[in-house]
Amino acid sequence: MWLSTRFKFREGDDDWADYQRFIQLPQLKEVRSLDAALNKYVDHCGSCELSSLARLSSARGALPPVVSEAQYLLLVMDAEKEQLPADAAGCRLLGHDLSDETRTSSLLNCGSWTGRLAPFVGRLNGYGLLSHDDAIAAKALLPAEWPGDPHAEVTVWALYEVAASAFLPGSLPSR
Repeated sequence: MWLSTRFKFREGDDDWADYQRFIQLPQLKEVRSLDAALNKYVDHCGSCELSSLARLSSARGALPPVVSEAQYLLLVMDAEKEQLPADAAGCRLLGHDLSDETRTSSLLNCGSWTGRLAPFVGRLNGYGLLSHDDAIAAKALLPAEWPGDPHAEVTVWALYEVAASAFLPGSLPSR
């Protein structure tokens, strides 16, 4: 899992119109993704890798602070191996993204989904992300729909927006 300070990518931002022409998802007004080409790092900070949630507070101290509503803290977890505890205050699930090992979003940065992947497009949430069940189903279809494409071999990632209150002492269990 890792934590980073990111910029939101929204309608009206530079490159939004070009992105919409590429991805062909006119219903989207904002994108949240683990893909740094879509949600850029604040101050080019990169991500802090976390071995456990207990390290969340110290990782936050190494990142640029969120200083405007155009920025947010993104926590990313491998949804097939771990999940955020229900008592993790201040962490809001945004949805699920799919990416290969380069962290390029196969969902939001590899072109429009057609064929057997097309039904998932209508079920994207307001950030362009999938439910856990849809992400697992799409992962199973990608190799057949995109044969030989490295972006078809993906991990399902859970994306959370982390509020500043999540860093108060005792707000996360030590695990």
